[in-house]
This record gives sequence, structure tokens and C-alpha cells, in this order.
Amino acid sequence: MSADLYLSILKNKGYKLTPKRKAVIELFLQENRILAPRDVYRQLEKQIHPLGFPTVYRILEEFSLAGILIPVLSDERLLSYALCRRPQEHHHHFICHSCQRVEDVDYCGIAGAQETIEKKLGCRIDTHLFQLEGICSDCLKNKR
Repeated sequence: MSADLYLSILKNKGYKLTPKRKAVIELFLQENRILAPRDVYRQLEKQIHPLGFPTVYRILEEFSLAGILIPVLSDERLLSYALCRRPQEHHHHFICHSCQRVEDVDYCGIAGAQETIEKKLGCRIDTHLFQLEGICSDCLKNKR
């Protein structure tokens, strides 16, 4: 996956393609793992001046809202992010507690219930988050 796909999504959603935003995308592509805001800040502050922690946090939140990053809560309830590999398709994610790998899940349990919920609550559901967590097959094999 290239940075161009993510940058075009941002552009289509009205975001400016700043060097800081580009650097965040490139970092997630390079690292290919879950990153906490502090990790992103520490790695980028060496190459981007000036860069403040609030700027990094704002970019991560923007990318999450745009569907480019997946918000991940740790066991300690700290927010981190992972790059979404299919940002233009509706899908969900499985996160391994052991190796932190993120896998796409093509099942959506909410989709069928959405209409029922909207009718019962008299609301309109615009989006939802369905995230599965556990131990991936590779980690399960390695525990034996």
C-alpha cells in the first residue's frame, strides 16, 4: 500500500497535504505496527521542526475520523493507532493482544441490526466501531 492512496483520501475529504501529515502516513507505512501518539511524536520530532505533541495528536485524530487510522485501546486504556489497510471499504479489525498484529475482518454484526436500532431509538446511525481482540493464530501456535 502506498502513501498516495492515503493522501488522496485526505485530499478528497478536504485536508491539506502538509509535510507533517505526509510524514505521519509514511511513518505508519514504515513501522507497520500499532503506535501510540508519544511514539509518533518521538520518531517525527527528529525530522520535522517545529513539531508539537498536540499537533501529532490532532493529526492522529483527523486520520482516525477519515478512516485511515484505527483507534486501538490498550489493556491500560491508553489510545494508540494502527494503519487501516482498506480505508475505502467497510470492514472491521481483529487485534492480537500478544503481538499487536491487526487483521481485517470482513464480518459486520451491526449492519443487520442497524435498521432495528434506528427505528427503536428514532435516530440515524452514521458510523459504528466493531473491534475484536484476542490472540492470533500465530501466537496461539507459538504458545504450544
